[in-house]
Amino acid sequence: MKGVESPTPTNVGNRGSRHVSILAGLDCQTAFQKIARNCVHLIQEQRETAIKADPDAVHTMRIELTRLRAAVLFFSPMTDDDAWLEIEKELRWLNSGLGKARDHDVTVSYARRKRYRRWARSSRRTMLRAEQKANRGLRKKLASDRYERLMTAVNRWIANGPWLKNDLSVRFARVDEEIDQRLRGWRKRILRQGRHIRALHRKQLHGLRIQCKRYRYLVATLQDLGVNIAKQDLRFAKTAKSVHGTLGDLRDLKRLRRAAHSRPPGYLKSKRRLLQRAEKLLERRP
Repeated sequence: MKGVESPTPTNVGNRGSRHVSILAGLDCQTAFQKIARNCVHLIQEQRETAIKADPDAVHTMRIELTRLRAAVLFFSPMTDDDAWLEIEKELRWLNSGLGKARDHDVTVSYARRKRYRRWARSSRRTMLRAEQKANRGLRKKLASDRYERLMTAVNRWIANGPWLKNDLSVRFARVDEEIDQRLRGWRKRILRQGRHIRALHRKQLHGLRIQCKRYRYLVATLQDLGVNIAKQDLRFAKTAKSVHGTLGDLRDLKRLRRAAHSRPPGYLKSKRRLLQRAEKLLERRP
């Protein structure tokens, strides 16, 4: 598989009862199908609870959706086909609903913190209405026929998609012999983009955060499969997790400012501190 480029309620490094134990020498096709099926299963498992606007269920669905998309990207020399492009469009539709609901929930949670409680008092009602609207939108999506068709299409693609007609040498290559080059490429992109983190614009910071998220989720997922991960990649996964969390905090802080149409207490100091932390993390070479 040469030449490509993944604060949670679940522990992405150790998923407890979700842990999958498989034999050494796992091939890429089997590994990907196990990962993808597990992601879809967990998305479906949380659906009814998410419809009831449970924040943890919404967040878990979002994590598993990210994990699925990261796995497809990671195995793209094998999984690349036109059918996935159509499914990806629908997954973005679903992710937009999950993302809005999650973002508004986090914003309301921030506004309830002791540090921001008095400052956010005049905006709290507006924030709650926005949260309720996002939850209604997500509920509509999760209860729709479109969602059902999407899940059916994803499961069908995993089991019998056109990608299964791709080069056998790629599909049956051993995962533990193929991952080093891929993870190295992901790691280099993160470090290159994060080299001048203070000069990055909002979209660039968002892209860097997503890359870190994919990296940490993908490494954790491969570990769950029993795949041997190099110490360098394990160390960098910890760095990626910290950067992901730090940039997530920065994004939440900026969203809180937009929601209230004014700067929260200590906004500039907190923003500077978070950027400095992310910068220092990425200065460390794995």
